[in-house]
Amino acid sequence: MVTTNAGAGNEPPYELFNGYDSIANGMLNESAVTGDAKWSGGSSLVNIRVCESVSELAKALEIDASLSVSYLKVVNVTAKMKFMQKLNATARSISIVVYASHEEATWAVKNVKLAQGVKAPADDDEAADFAASYGDSYVSEAIQGGEYYAVYTFHTETQSEQRELTASLKAKGVYTGTVDLKVQGKLSDFLQTTSTNWTFDQEITGHKNPKLPNQEELIKFAIDFPSTPLDSPVTTGVKVAGYETVPGINRRKFARIVDNRDYFLGQDGVLLGYARLNGIQNQIGWLRRIYARYAYAGDTALLDFEKQVKSDVAAINKQIAAYKRDPGADFERPALPSLARGEPVLSYAAGQPISFGGEGGGPFDFMSTGEALRNQVKIASLRFSDGDEVVHKMEVGYASDRKDWPSSHGANGTPREIFYLEEGQFPIRFNIRCDDKYVYRMEVFSSDGRSTWCGSNKGTSHDWNVPEGAVLLGFAGRSGAVLDQVKMMYAALKPARFVQPI
Repeated sequence: MVTTNAGAGNEPPYELFNGYDSIANGMLNESAVTGDAKWSGGSSLVNIRVCESVSELAKALEIDASLSVSYLKVVNVTAKMKFMQKLNATARSISIVVYASHEEATWAVKNVKLAQGVKAPADDDEAADFAASYGDSYVSEAIQGGEYYAVYTFHTETQSEQRELTASLKAKGVYTGTVDLKVQGKLSDFLQTTSTNWTFDQEITGHKNPKLPNQEELIKFAIDFPSTPLDSPVTTGVKVAGYETVPGINRRKFARIVDNRDYFLGQDGVLLGYARLNGIQNQIGWLRRIYARYAYAGDTALLDFEKQVKSDVAAINKQIAAYKRDPGADFERPALPSLARGEPVLSYAAGQPISFGGEGGGPFDFMSTGEALRNQVKIASLRFSDGDEVVHKMEVGYASDRKDWPSSHGANGTPREIFYLEEGQFPIRFNIRCDDKYVYRMEVFSSDGRSTWCGSNKGTSHDWNVPEGAVLLGFAGRSGAVLDQVKMMYAALKPARFVQPI
């Protein structure tokens, strides 16, 4: 029977003493051990961390180090381990983690012993049967309370990009440490100015009907979280201990299970390879979304590589399935040839911008080619206004994987209809009339056979086609009261190049 030293009304969480399968199943309902449960009071924590690896990300989320590898495969895990699974982090990601906890109690086991009726393994076969029923470990500590965590995941592709982004974060005043309200402005400013592709996820536990804050208020929300009463506390974190540490279990009789746990989870464990493969699959998925955005089909080598990665993942999954059938089985390390290839990164050729018109008015710019491609920027609409024989205004609607925004150049004029470019539709040809002062006519032809135009027949006519295999990403140029100059910004995607892991 479990006894406690807690005050009246405090009961240990059901997970305490439960078996834990570190390789495949996670938390089990069966329990092979019993003992006493030591209760200690809760605590609170609010901090921010800049993480350059998956292990640092797990640490920032207060996931115990012994579980930070197996989180990808085990089924029954805590809410934040499931949250970490969906972040799609890669070996080249950088994460900003804002973490707040409101712990009500920490329970730790003591005086552990085998439960009544549970027999200690006497040989390898009995150890395998024991692990099949009760796992290789048991839950030795459980924390109850609630948590708030918000994670910005930035997609970098090289070690130098990681370093530059980290340096930029520090320059903006966003770095690992305690959180105060000033951090919100620094974080918001960085997010508005960075050209690195990023995603955002957040989650709350410990509340029945949580209301997530908007990004502009998340720092204040995190700071206030520990003082907010919990109406539905959960087990926010656990620690596990191997059965080989339990009095009455002969370590030598349990050695096969310990060896297999090290085989999967150790310093060079197979599941570390699985984590790398998972990151590579996330990277491939990101590249494929970029390719789909621009209708690029020229990287057949990536598809072949993806098949090899899936084959390697299947080889590991096959061993995990074999472990589930027999935790004491012998395993031979799979070759995993895709890991030797490295990791695919985005490759492209930026086109030489071509401009039409004069040098009057003020300049307007477009983002860098790499920034546009990584953020999947696309021209979603065009609208021109004319009058007095010149193009007065060009309005461009841009869309990315994260937001849509308008960009307007010039002024006044009589507006024409908006020309929409849906997914898979791109500007491919232009007829432009201009001289060394102004743009007099803009005629745009889309890939689906439509066109739009405005202006007059004044000036010299120029026909320009987006080069074969390239895509027009946006416009730069010059404008004031009219459109003085338009500059075409385009690029061609190339097959991904492969780099070795950092």
